[in-house]
Amino acid sequence: MRVRDLYLSGIGVYLPEEIQSAGSAVAKGLLPANEVEARGVKGAMVAGEMSPPEMALSAARDALKNGGVSPDELAALLYTSVWHQGPEGWGPQYYLQHFLVGDDLLAVEVKHGCNGTFSGIELAVGILRAEPDRRAALVTASDNFGTPLFQRWDAGAQNGVMGDGASAVVLTKDSGFAQLLSICTASYSNLEIADRAGEPLFPPGITEGRVLDYKTRHAAFGKQIVNADIGAEMLVAHEQRSKDCLNKALAEADVTAADIKRVIIHNVAKGDAEAYLGVLGFPLEQSTWEFGSTIGHVGASDHMISLHHLLTTGQLSPGDHVLLAGMSPGVTYKAAVVRIADVPSWSRSLTD
Repeated sequence: MRVRDLYLSGIGVYLPEEIQSAGSAVAKGLLPANEVEARGVKGAMVAGEMSPPEMALSAARDALKNGGVSPDELAALLYTSVWHQGPEGWGPQYYLQHFLVGDDLLAVEVKHGCNGTFSGIELAVGILRAEPDRRAALVTASDNFGTPLFQRWDAGAQNGVMGDGASAVVLTKDSGFAQLLSICTASYSNLEIADRAGEPLFPPGITEGRVLDYKTRHAAFGKQIVNADIGAEMLVAHEQRSKDCLNKALAEADVTAADIKRVIIHNVAKGDAEAYLGVLGFPLEQSTWEFGSTIGHVGASDHMISLHHLLTTGQLSPGDHVLLAGMSPGVTYKAAVVRIADVPSWSRSLTD
């Protein structure tokens, strides 16, 4: 999707103070010692008893404040997450409505895995364009993985480790610190089985007290494709769709790979990050992986947390182009390009 008429005006993040180190995880038997160096992960943020909606509320308040947008200017609240948010049969977006944005707007939960923020932004583009008087939309993401049925250090999600936290971004039709140039989606549904192999579709495992275990599912899927002799074919198609999504985002932004200053990807294991960036044609050093390795894979919040980090540590300047890219179960592929229009005052105050 080609975009020129919308801006990112504010970002807010909630980053827990506690960071559990890889060393402490090994000592507690949560992570095999021989995998620490291979994965490259250094730590994971841990939110303790802080609920995801409470973290999202904090991030949303900061995003609105930083963007100079009041809650009554919002046309939509899009709340995305990866893991469970609170009582079953209840929606976390209503918590933010109750305590922050009010009732006179569309408020929905977007379930699209760790690509949820991308999807929320993409939906917000259409929502804001639909009516001329709609001025702003809020996209939030939040997760706390510290629950009994989740293995933070060994769930098998791209061999990384899951960190807790939240992010929020405000999109406006008015000027902002970054102009959204493009946002694109691709998918390869033949691979949906990779994340459910060996598990029944019903009843859901969580209702029977089964721990989420991608490693076992992926192993079962690996046996299936070996037996069917289609592994190489699927890998080629998988990589091609990822490239196609990236190339489309660059083309619709009217830039080339050489114009990209920094690349933001999901906070995954080092080998997976290098392989993914290699397919896209970027070195690891150009990405935010080093920062991400210290906080963990924060569900759908990785990209906004990393963009916030780049801004508040003085790593971006006006005119810089930033590529945001990722994939999640489905398989869905996402890519977006933003151009930094100004270094916002809220980020400068954090570096002073």
